[in-house]
Amino acid sequence: MAPAQRRRKCLKSYPEDAVYSENDFISRLHDEILVLILDKLPMKDALRTSMLSRRWRFVWRSMHKVDFTYRWVEETGNEVLPSVSQFLRRCKVKEMNCFRLSFRYNSSMLHRINSWISLALKNGVKELDLNFNDLEDTRKKAMWRHPYYHFPECLYSSSSVVKLGLAFLKLNLPTRLRLKNLRELSLDRVVLPDDAIEKIATDCEKLELLSLTNCNMRGDLKITIQPRAVPIKVSILDGFMMVEPKTDLIIDCPTLGGLEFRGGMTRTNFLIKNVPAGVEARFNFDEMLYRQRVVLVTGAGLYGAQYNKNLHNLLNIFQSAKHFHFCSWCIQILSVKKMMKQEVVMLGSTSLVLDTGLLKWELPGIACLLTACPNLENLAVVMVRQSMFKIRETFTRKYDFDEGRYWEIIGQETLPCWQSLHVLKFKNEYGEYQTWDEGMFCVRSFFTGYENGMNLLKFVHSKAANLERVIFRTNTKSITYLPSDLAIYL
Repeated sequence: MAPAQRRRKCLKSYPEDAVYSENDFISRLHDEILVLILDKLPMKDALRTSMLSRRWRFVWRSMHKVDFTYRWVEETGNEVLPSVSQFLRRCKVKEMNCFRLSFRYNSSMLHRINSWISLALKNGVKELDLNFNDLEDTRKKAMWRHPYYHFPECLYSSSSVVKLGLAFLKLNLPTRLRLKNLRELSLDRVVLPDDAIEKIATDCEKLELLSLTNCNMRGDLKITIQPRAVPIKVSILDGFMMVEPKTDLIIDCPTLGGLEFRGGMTRTNFLIKNVPAGVEARFNFDEMLYRQRVVLVTGAGLYGAQYNKNLHNLLNIFQSAKHFHFCSWCIQILSVKKMMKQEVVMLGSTSLVLDTGLLKWELPGIACLLTACPNLENLAVVMVRQSMFKIRETFTRKYDFDEGRYWEIIGQETLPCWQSLHVLKFKNEYGEYQTWDEGMFCVRSFFTGYENGMNLLKFVHSKAANLERVIFRTNTKSITYLPSDLAIYL
C-alpha cells in the first residue's frame, strides 16, 4: 500500500473532526479545559477519548493524573506495570496532581518504581498512593507479604505532596523527614516501628489527618504524638478477623483533635492518655454486629465482658469530649447496661450523633446516652439499617418492656431537661420516604419503617425547653421546622 493510501486510511479511522461540528461545543474548548474533563474520568475512559476524533487524539497526553489500580486491571485485563510504562513514555507530563498504583511488588521492580516516583515528584505531584499488594485483583491469590521497600530520598523531602497513601509494606523512615506540606497520611496494613508515628507527626508540621487501617496486625500499635501547633485527627480501623486480639493500642497525644474507631473492637487493651478536653470522638464498631458469638446477652448479663469493659474505659477517657458519634453496637451495649442498672459514665458532650435503627433493644441505650449528656446543644439521630446482636430469651423475659410506651415511661423518670439543646436533627438514609412535593412534607411518613422515631421526637420535644429548630433530612431533601409548628403531630 502506498504511503498516501496508508495516510488516508489512518485518517478515515477517526470520525469527521468534531471541531467543525455545530453541536460539538465540548471539542471547541481549550485543551486545558479538556484535560480537566479527562482528569475526572476513570483512566480507561479517559484514554479511550483518543478515538473520538483528530481533535481528541492527543489530549490525554497532557492529563494531570496517573491512576492504574485494580480497577484498570478489572476493566481492561492489562497488567499495571506495563501500562504505566507505556503511558509515561507517551504522555507529555508537565504537572501531575495524582499518582496512584496498585500492584504486587517484588524486589526486581525497585529501580523502575523509584524512577516513576521521582518523575511524579519532579512534576509536583500532590496526591501519591501506592498499594504494594493489590488484594482487589481477583485473578490472583491473596498474599499477606509485607515487603521492605526503600523509597527514593526525594520523597522524604518533597514540598509538593499533600496527600500520601501507602499499603502493604514495612516502613523504614530516614532520620529526618521534610514533607513540609503533607496534610493527610493513610497507611493500610503497614508494619510500623514504635517510633514511626512520633517521627512523622514531629517532622510533618502541617499533618492534619492520620488514617491507620489494620496496621501492626500482629503486634501493638503505638501512636505517640508530641505537642504541636496543628491538632491532628486520627482514624483507626482494626478489622475483627485481621488484627491479632492479644495486642494493645497505645495512644499518647496531648494535641489530639479527634479520634475515630472503626471496624471491630479487636485489641485487648486500649491504653490512651493525655486526651485534651473538647476532642471529637467517634466510635463505629458496627463490624462487631456481624460476627457470630462475639457478643451474647443472657439473663446473667453480657457474654463478652471484655468489650463492655473496654467501652466503659473509653467513655471514661473521653468523658470531656465535645462531640460524640456512637454506632448502633455501642448503643446496644449501653442498652444492656441500663436494663441491668449498671453504672453509666456522665459525658460533657455538647454535640451527639447516634447511628441507630431505632430497634426495640436500642431504645434503652439511646435513653442512657441522652441521660449522660445534660449539656447537649445539638442532637442528631441518623436512622440506618441495623441488626441486633444475639439476645437470649432468658434476658428478654427478665427485662422486657412495652416498646410503644417506652419514651412515655422514661419521661416520668427524673431526667435532665436539656436547657441548652437548640437543634434536633433526624436523618433517614434508607427509608421509603426520601422526597416530597413543595409544602407537602409529612412527619409521620418520614418515620415510616422507624416508628419508634416518632415517639423519640415527642420525648425530646417535651424535654428541650429552648429547642429552636428540628431538621428532617433524607439523602435527597431537607426541611426545617420550628418546634411550635410540630404541635399538630405531637
